Amino acid sequence: MNIRSSDRKVPLGIFGKPFGIKGFIYLNYYGDVKENIKNFDNLFLEDESLISIKETISKKDRLCVKLDKVESRDQAEFYRDKEIYAHEKSFPSLPQGEFYWFQLEGLNVKNEGGEILGYVDHLMATGANDVLSLKPNQDSLDNKERLIPFMKEETIIKVNLEEKLIYVKWPSDY
Repeated sequence: MNIRSSDRKVPLGIFGKPFGIKGFIYLNYYGDVKENIKNFDNLFLEDESLISIKETISKKDRLCVKLDKVESRDQAEFYRDKEIYAHEKSFPSLPQGEFYWFQLEGLNVKNEGGEILGYVDHLMATGANDVLSLKPNQDSLDNKERLIPFMKEETIIKVNLEEKLIYVKWPSDY
């Protein structure tokens, strides 16, 4: 389960192989809109070393980035398979009722009967709607893993980040 802190680091993507000879490198960005990577200041690696994206290009629906002070393929190779992060506080605010996936991960899920069904281990995009993947924890009513569609009107009653709870319309026997 995720530990919450105001300055926790959130993974944004992972570097792939270098592209070309001028220091570009592929980036598998975890977000929906690849170009949003340019909106983040203070990006960093696992070891907290800061990096800065100087330029982005798309190659056959893949994102390539050029990092500041990286001028050759050999320099870009250093970043291969390294994950990049931003602090949670650097994410733009969302409209009321909208959430980033990382904000939902780790929250307990409680049904209308007051039963804890588990905690959100991760989310999945299915095309029709996102799905909460729940794992049991010490507060769960049983040891079942569950999948619950994240549909605001039909299954989600309320998300309360302060209480670290998602309230759902979901029977315990599903």
